[in-house]
Amino acid sequence: MARMSRQEIPMASETVTPLQAPSSTDPMESIKAGLGTGFGAWRAFAVDLPLRIATETVRFTGCRLQAQADHLAALTRCGSLKDAFELQTAFLTRSMADYQAEARTLSHEVVEAASAEGVSKAA
Repeated sequence: MARMSRQEIPMASETVTPLQAPSSTDPMESIKAGLGTGFGAWRAFAVDLPLRIATETVRFTGCRLQAQADHLAALTRCGSLKDAFELQTAFLTRSMADYQAEARTLSHEVVEAASAEGVSKAA
């Protein structure tokens, strides 16, 4: 008795459909059709969002470095330890506020990217 392979014996719960060659001769059309709306989501989260976050991070880092340089220059003009302490305290307070604002900005970027993807799916 000849043994049948798994491919020749469909299970009762399986629907067997033959593979069909794409009707388009353009391979990019086949790729786009296969990706469908998933490609927009992939691009939004794998390409666009990291670029937006990187841009914002570089901008924020530049601002923080400038603030640090300004602070160090101001420290050289302090006449007493008390003045230096007050300047340092003010600098750290401003820094914490800046970092909190930056966290909100980055969170907003993520939400905006997700919302933009949701809008493009609905269209």
